[in-house]
Amino acid sequence: MRTIAILLAYACALAFGTYHTFRPTFDSGFVRIQTERGDGMLNHLLLENSWLALTEPNYCGTLVTPPFFFPEPGTLAYSENLFGSAPIYWALRTVMNREFAYIWWQIVCCALNFVSFALVARWLRMQHVVAVTGAFLWAFATAHVDQLKHSQMVPRFYMPFAAYYAIVLVLEPSVKAFNRVLGALFLQCLACIYTGWFLAVGVAVFLPVLVCLQPGSVRNMWRCVAENKWRVLGVLAFWALAMAALFVPYIKVNQGASRLYEDCHGFFPTPEAWLTGPQGSRWYETLDRVRAPAPFECLLFSGFALYGLVLAATVHLPFFRRGAGSVFWPAALAGVITALVWVGLTFTTSQTGESLWRVVRHVPGAGAIRVVSRIYVTVYLFGTIGALLWLSMLLDRMRGSWGRAALLVPLLALLLWEQTGFVPDSFDRRDFYPIVERNAERLRGAEVGYVEPRFVDTQGKMSVGPYGEVFGMWVGMRANVPVLNGYSGRAPNNFPMVTALNDDDMSYWLKGKFRGTVRVINSETPGTLREVTIK
Repeated sequence: MRTIAILLAYACALAFGTYHTFRPTFDSGFVRIQTERGDGMLNHLLLENSWLALTEPNYCGTLVTPPFFFPEPGTLAYSENLFGSAPIYWALRTVMNREFAYIWWQIVCCALNFVSFALVARWLRMQHVVAVTGAFLWAFATAHVDQLKHSQMVPRFYMPFAAYYAIVLVLEPSVKAFNRVLGALFLQCLACIYTGWFLAVGVAVFLPVLVCLQPGSVRNMWRCVAENKWRVLGVLAFWALAMAALFVPYIKVNQGASRLYEDCHGFFPTPEAWLTGPQGSRWYETLDRVRAPAPFECLLFSGFALYGLVLAATVHLPFFRRGAGSVFWPAALAGVITALVWVGLTFTTSQTGESLWRVVRHVPGAGAIRVVSRIYVTVYLFGTIGALLWLSMLLDRMRGSWGRAALLVPLLALLLWEQTGFVPDSFDRRDFYPIVERNAERLRGAEVGYVEPRFVDTQGKMSVGPYGEVFGMWVGMRANVPVLNGYSGRAPNNFPMVTALNDDDMSYWLKGKFRGTVRVINSETPGTLREVTIK
């Protein structure tokens, strides 16, 4: 009975978090989809492209060249490939249409975030109530839920495993732990390069700090390497080759393209960013009176209770070692130190100010990073693990259930309350997909297409710019016609950077690359289309 009750508690927390996060979708009977029509629909397009490339022999795109920015090859490498979570989408596509598959892909990824953290928390011997709390925060904290607008940030379920096996590697060195650390790092990079890179640099700080805090760890790790040198080399070579297979296409396609420090202006985790949640979240109006606004990409606040836990752990852990009675004391302290180090390395007082990122950006891979504020995934992962390990050790020392209840009840009530209130953005599926289908009918059968990058939804709202480009990309994919439209992390070299391509722009871009006709359509004039001849 106790096991059933415990499993029921986990299931209830997961069900509540899932409903609260996706209530616009559930309450509308799946009429509404929770993302935005730029990055969110681009991610759906990339997932659907991979499905079509694998299942449709006559599809105009390929796995690595979705049919946009025609005729540029390898355009997938301009953005995330999402291969680490795409199998979930593929499985869903076998039983449902593309729209429902994307919605359920988001839901399943959030559920896996919950499950992965819960498993790791229990492996780290946290009490069930603490494990449930950590899993809920990792899956459904406000800062994470807000990133449904950038759904590439949602699949984070490999990250807790990387942190766990890094702990095991230091406390009980083995080739198995080394293999699993590298495997989790690779899989997270495969799921999302942004989160994978931030995980890697987080582990790069966490491991040496943990080694310094764990007596005898250097000797034990060296002995493990000496006794298993060929196995260690084999593991290292295998994952190095896997990483090369993942990143070499990106390096090749994006050769010479790198972010300047100034490109990151507007995307830094400033003090305002750490104190700003999305509109409608707890404390938003109160804090809005005392701090400057933060940019759209920098809404990192998930409540004071989590910050308070990390701060209390940071202050108390250095004096707690002898009384902690836990082999995980070094991991707890290393976790909060890692979180604080990365807050410091990315900290700046203004969106155009100086920070240590000017140095960090020379680390391999950092040149591709523009949205530095996404370091929040590293800060929240290691900070939460460290703080909850400390809380578990504190609860173990407390005698009597009343004392534990006096600590946990108000803490959990505040943590839960601070994650509610925010309703994620959503839109009616009829304001995108049917409009795409109507325009795809007009484009079908063309050699190459161009969709003027704007459309009006059923509410009379016009979408232009990136939203219009993504709309055009969807029209091309549904028509099975490659298009000149494109929106991604970057555009091809020499691609005309204009609001909308005119005939001269098309001729300039396609000169020497394509001869034929480009069909141009405008979603606002459904009765007309025109053909542009490229010689």
